[in-house]
Amino acid sequence: MKYIPRSFAMILFASGLTLAGAVTGQETPPRPAPSTPDVLRAIIAEASGELALQNEIHLTGVNRNRKPEEYQTGYFESAFILEKLREYGLDEAFTVDLPVEDPTAWDAESAELWLVEPELRKIIDLDAVPACLCSGSTTTDTTAELVYVGPGNREEFYKDKNVEGKILLVNGSPEMARRVGVLKYGAAGLIGWSSSHPEFDRDEVGWSGLRAAPKDRATFGFMVSERQGQDLRDALERGRKIVVRAVAKTQLVPKPKDQLTVGLIKGTEFPDEELVFTAHLYEGWAKQGANDNASGCTAILETARMLKKLVSEGKIPPLKRSVRFLFVPEISGTEAYLRLNPDIKKKIFADINLDMVGEGLIKNQSYFRLNQTPWSLPTYLNDVMASYIEWMGDSQRDAQESNWRTGSILAPTGSRDPFYFLVERYSGGSDHDIFVDGSVRIPAVLMIVWPDQWYHSSGDTPDKSDATQFKRVATISAAAAEFLANAGPAEAERMMAEISARQGGRLGEDQGRAERLLLAADAKAIHAAAKEARVLVAQGFAREEKALASVRYFTGQEAGAESALAARLAGLDAARAAHLKGLNDIYASRCRALGVKAEKAAPTQDEVRLAGLVPVRTEKMGGMETMWALRDEIRKLNYQPPPSITMAEMELRNFIDGERSILDIRDAASAEYAPIDVLDVEKWVGVQEKLGLVTIKKK
Repeated sequence: MKYIPRSFAMILFASGLTLAGAVTGQETPPRPAPSTPDVLRAIIAEASGELALQNEIHLTGVNRNRKPEEYQTGYFESAFILEKLREYGLDEAFTVDLPVEDPTAWDAESAELWLVEPELRKIIDLDAVPACLCSGSTTTDTTAELVYVGPGNREEFYKDKNVEGKILLVNGSPEMARRVGVLKYGAAGLIGWSSSHPEFDRDEVGWSGLRAAPKDRATFGFMVSERQGQDLRDALERGRKIVVRAVAKTQLVPKPKDQLTVGLIKGTEFPDEELVFTAHLYEGWAKQGANDNASGCTAILETARMLKKLVSEGKIPPLKRSVRFLFVPEISGTEAYLRLNPDIKKKIFADINLDMVGEGLIKNQSYFRLNQTPWSLPTYLNDVMASYIEWMGDSQRDAQESNWRTGSILAPTGSRDPFYFLVERYSGGSDHDIFVDGSVRIPAVLMIVWPDQWYHSSGDTPDKSDATQFKRVATISAAAAEFLANAGPAEAERMMAEISARQGGRLGEDQGRAERLLLAADAKAIHAAAKEARVLVAQGFAREEKALASVRYFTGQEAGAESALAARLAGLDAARAAHLKGLNDIYASRCRALGVKAEKAAPTQDEVRLAGLVPVRTEKMGGMETMWALRDEIRKLNYQPPPSITMAEMELRNFIDGERSILDIRDAASAEYAPIDVLDVEKWVGVQEKLGLVTIKKK
């Protein structure tokens, strides 16, 4: 028979897309996506990449300078999303006004940058490129000579240069140069170039801002493209005198509120249990980006539309649990919403965060990535979502092999891109951080296209997006939502199977890391390496045990599911013993090779002492924003953490749960990242205690 790739057979098997003779009794179908074939088929048919892309175009068809009245009357984006949620018939749709710390907003009314000498020519202006004016710039009409100071962020760049009253040309962030060139040497203003991927697009203009203190000298900053900046620099280096005129009119306007928009599909059986989708609609108020993040917002908007329509038409089962959609100011809006709605926070069992998901993968030279939860929060959610991502990637690879005749998930006006994907460990930087933080502890994953060649630049416009990419993302999101909203004991057993199938690979990676520690150690270091290797393996098994146990949320204590879970946990215990024995055998072998005697594992005096001290969170230890607000207090303590602490600091906080000792916290973070000196962790915990974030209890 004709060769059919295994993963192609999988899509046929999983989604009910048939091809005569594709699957025979002689072949074992690969693991399918968790959803049933009928549900997958209905979702694929309904998902519209074009609708998501059209909504993105409505939101961010052009970079625009926000109208100042929006700060008082409400924001364009919130009103648009609310209108669509109501059009799609969600059970609830409303906008929430959030309190603000600063009741004013910086607003740009107009800005132009002109070349005056050696010729008269406009360089850039706000109407054409809103990214050209740094937020925080003050009103100005300044004509002055241009001086190139490299990055301008250190005094050495100003040696033998008189910049007082002049405008600085900066290869980098204007803010960093402002702190030296303006505050210390009296420059009048700055022109900079700093975009995310100038090697990819030399004409993109990066968004940037000035963060002057109230008593700082008033100044302004313009941004230009790499091409424009280097042309000006090259002219200066050839000895030409360049004079520019910078004109800007800005103001501070009242901003009595921030806003977020909420949509809800109510569950039929367990309405107080909620899956939440998040996407940030705002990233600061001056900037708007298509991929970052109108794409995430319109993708979950399409997910909401699909779920509501498919349930209404009887094409998928009614959702037993509720699904909530949050369109937020990035991070701050999510944090504020959970803080102001503690009852809703208690209802949420998982979050799926979409941030920058709509760009064409080939056009952007990128991957669709699933960032999973950190080790402090092991969860079924990681493997459920990974199964959908892998299903999509494998199915589209094999559909491409058939010239897209069978199994394709393509938008009519979209690309024929393969679905390049990566399933990765936790990475921060978006709204999922709020959920996985130790103060909240709700499982959350991030879906993202990265790298983004037009990140935070004028190039972040809808022409980079792809209707096919949107269709695939909406398919994954809706399928996962239906599965999780309707999951019961039977689905819990399928989740166990997914976790068990994948945990072998994770535990194998842990074992490999542990063995490499032993193989790299010399005679002096072999005993310490053995101790770290045992910690790594033990912590890996502890992580996997908690991931398996997390499915209890869906079992309802049903006897069959509980029995299956108990059997898998027992198997994990047996595997732990085997892994540790294998590790000890390798340790003994290495000791013989190095000519040293193997030692029985024993804790040091410091480890014994710190195993008896347990940090306990206080009310002051909130989430990420609380920690950011404490930066000045931390600086006053003159505490400089070593790199090992800095790398693991978020997880060190997350592992503070009132049960783990300082030694336990050290071991957990060391296994996840790299070995950390336990005394460094003790010192770090002491800083948290001085800040009033923890108290210490004895076991």
